[in-house]
Amino acid sequence: MSDKELSFSHFAWVLSWSLRIFGKAWARLIAEHLLPRTPSVQLLTDRALHLNEALGHFLTPMTHVVSIKVNEGNHFAFRPFTDDTDRVSGAYEATVRRLISPRPSEVIVDIGANIGVHTVWLSRKVGPSGKVLAVEAERANFTILNLNRQINNLTNVISTNVALGADSGNGQLLVPRPTLMGQVTTIASNRFPSRSVVSANFETLDRTISAYDMTQVSAIKIDVEGAELSVVRGAEKTIMKFRPRLVIETHGSRNLVALRLLLRSMNMTVTTEVRASSRPDEERFFVLAISPEDSQKRGFE
Repeated sequence: MSDKELSFSHFAWVLSWSLRIFGKAWARLIAEHLLPRTPSVQLLTDRALHLNEALGHFLTPMTHVVSIKVNEGNHFAFRPFTDDTDRVSGAYEATVRRLISPRPSEVIVDIGANIGVHTVWLSRKVGPSGKVLAVEAERANFTILNLNRQINNLTNVISTNVALGADSGNGQLLVPRPTLMGQVTTIASNRFPSRSVVSANFETLDRTISAYDMTQVSAIKIDVEGAELSVVRGAEKTIMKFRPRLVIETHGSRNLVALRLLLRSMNMTVTTEVRASSRPDEERFFVLAISPEDSQKRGFE
């Protein structure tokens, strides 16, 4: 998707917002008080809260419509009939922001930047003397990421359209459906058997950091929908050299166990594991790992 393919509409945002308000009213007035608290009701409630995505699912051209929303003084271009709407809400992934704790002048890598919601926030926090490297593999997401970088005049952000992994080369991205652009991954899953396949260039973070001649990396945020182990393996030299804080969204208990072992082999200490979703069909965790030196500074044993 290029800038020319985007269709801007304020009405789309109003319609999307109205659908979500209706869904919230149903959840609070009916599901919360009149229905049993079972996993099936919880899933039904989640779908009601995302009626805007349902419209985009049945009317696919609506997923190419873009609106602008102002949030905490920042402007965000987003697709109102996709899961972008969750990202531009004020409470989006507050745990991630608390864990990564950006400071002025730091250099932070945002892997799986999507449309740039965290990127914009990180850019403001590190300030003009800091830097953010935003990495997004999917082309449509990357187009909107760049648009958000431009409309917010972010001069301290570098964006790159590449998929990160354990090795360099050509590979495939799996896109579940046009309404779920935040769940693009390189890992096959039974949850979305009908994913579309898109070719992509793969690179390691180590080679990417070298290509941009970066001499400092303070923190790395990784959100790659199940491919986190591969990304960490391709970042070993960067982690060993710079000892950055790592905030990693981890999918599944098996990945969580494997990630602990992998980070331990790199002499990184996992200090925090927080459940990232309350949905019964999702098993995701936010993991914070820091170096032993940083652990001593923070008072961890």
